[in-house]
Amino acid sequence: MKIKLIVTILLLVFVAASIVVLFMKDGAEPDVEKTAETGAAAGDTKLVVYYFHGNARCKTCLTIEMYALEAIETGFPEALRANRIEFLPVNLELPENEHFIDDFQLAARTVVLQKVVDGERKDYHNLHRVWELVGNKEAYIAYVQGESEKFMNGES
Repeated sequence: MKIKLIVTILLLVFVAASIVVLFMKDGAEPDVEKTAETGAAAGDTKLVVYYFHGNARCKTCLTIEMYALEAIETGFPEALRANRIEFLPVNLELPENEHFIDDFQLAARTVVLQKVVDGERKDYHNLHRVWELVGNKEAYIAYVQGESEKFMNGES
């Protein structure tokens, strides 16, 4: 009986700690508006790679984010270090981020590329195929890297 009580208490402490971490994480999101508009020198073009998600995130949603981040980190390490590319996960369910739904005509959680020139947001490209390719990591990463490269070069 004593072991059962101890296990129950430990589980309750774990659940409580998980809830605290969850709320702290939601409050610690970066200021998306400022982050996307800074970092590039005058006359430079910056690529912002957004991953849009909600509060509830399934395994597939988490995989889409993980693969997109890996694609950017492995495909453009120098550009990341030089702040010419930035990866930003954005929770669309936060009131301050709801405008992205209209800005990018979002119908689902997705990855979106956007150019920022001289701190001003310009063209964007929605990577709709991430849902189709999430079951094939290599194809997914190649798609995100290829689309990012084309978009940065004005081909998309």
